[in-house]
Amino acid sequence: MWQARPAASLVSSPPLWISLSFFGACRSQIEEQRLMSKIASLYYEEGLKQSEISTRLDLSQSFISRALRRALQEGVVKITVMRPQGLHLELESRLQSLYGIRQVIVVEATEPDNEESIKQAIGSAAAHYLETSLSAQDHIGISSWSSTIRAMVSHMHPQLGKQSAQEVVQLLGGVGNKGAFEATLLTQRLATLLNCPAFLLPSQSIEQSVESKQRIVEMEEVKEVLQRFDSITLAIVGIGELEPSQLLRNSGNYYTEDMLRVLAERGAVGDICLRYFDAQGKPVLEEDEEFVVSMGLPKLRSINRVLGLAGGVRKVQAIKGALLGGYLDVLITDLGTERGLE
Repeated sequence: MWQARPAASLVSSPPLWISLSFFGACRSQIEEQRLMSKIASLYYEEGLKQSEISTRLDLSQSFISRALRRALQEGVVKITVMRPQGLHLELESRLQSLYGIRQVIVVEATEPDNEESIKQAIGSAAAHYLETSLSAQDHIGISSWSSTIRAMVSHMHPQLGKQSAQEVVQLLGGVGNKGAFEATLLTQRLATLLNCPAFLLPSQSIEQSVESKQRIVEMEEVKEVLQRFDSITLAIVGIGELEPSQLLRNSGNYYTEDMLRVLAERGAVGDICLRYFDAQGKPVLEEDEEFVVSMGLPKLRSINRVLGLAGGVRKVQAIKGALLGGYLDVLITDLGTERGLE
C-alpha cells in the first residue's frame, strides 16, 4: 500500500552544529564591529591616545592600532580634509611630479595682476615656510638683491631667545651703491631675525672684466665669504628674467647693452644670482667668461635645499628654466604663474 513520505524528509535540514557555527560567526562579527567602532570613537571623537584606550579597554596597544587601521580600511571611519579657499594642493602635486621637485607652494595674490601684490603673497608664504622648516644647524645663503626675498624678510617674526640658524651668508655682491646698501641691509636683517651672524660679500655683483673679477675674488675679505659657500645647507634665491628691471638698469652696476645682446643670442631666459641659463636650465656663460661675483649654478645645484621665490607671468620661462636645470628643491609661486608652468 502506497504511503506518503513525511513532510520533513522533503527538505534537507543542515546539521545543528552548522547552524550554531553560522549564528556564532554573525554574533562574533557584530561584536568585532562594535568594538572597532568604540575604539574609533574614543580615538577620533574623544581624542584619547592609543595607550589610554588600551588601558581603558584592557586591550594591547598593538590591538588598538590594528583596529584603527581596519576601521579606516572598512569604512567605519572616513577622514575628510576640509581645504580652505586659496589652497591648491592638486596643482602643487602636479608640478612636483612634472619637474621632480621636492615641494611646490602655490599662493593667491589679493590682486593677481599686480606685481607688488604677488610679491607680498609669495613673501608671506616663504616667511611661514622658513619659520616652520628651519633647523638651528642650517647655514643659510641668500641672494640678497631680490624684492621678493625682501618681502619674505618683512613678513618674518623675530625668533626670540634662540639661535635659529648657524649663519646667513650673502650669495651675490651688491648692485650699484644703493644695491650694495640694500643687499647688506637685507642680509643683516635676516640674520638679526634668526639670532645668528651675517657674512657680507664686500664686492659689486658685476665687475668690469673677467680680470677685475678675478682680482676681487682673490682679496682675502671676499675669499673668506666665498669659502663659506661650501657650508651652505639652505639657499634662498630669487629668479630673474633676461630683461632687467628699471631698477637694475639705473643701478650703474649692470650688464651693458652689448652683453645683454650676447646673453640673448645664447638663449638666456633667466638668472639666479645673475648667473644666466637657457630654456633647459643650462648656463649660457662659461666660468671664465663671467664678470659676476656670486654663487655659480653648479655650486647652487649641489646644495641640499634651494628655496626659489618668484612669480608673475613674465617670469614663467625663467622659472621653468630654473626647474629644468635642477636648481630648485622648493618653489613658492603664484596661481597665475603656476598655470603657465604646466
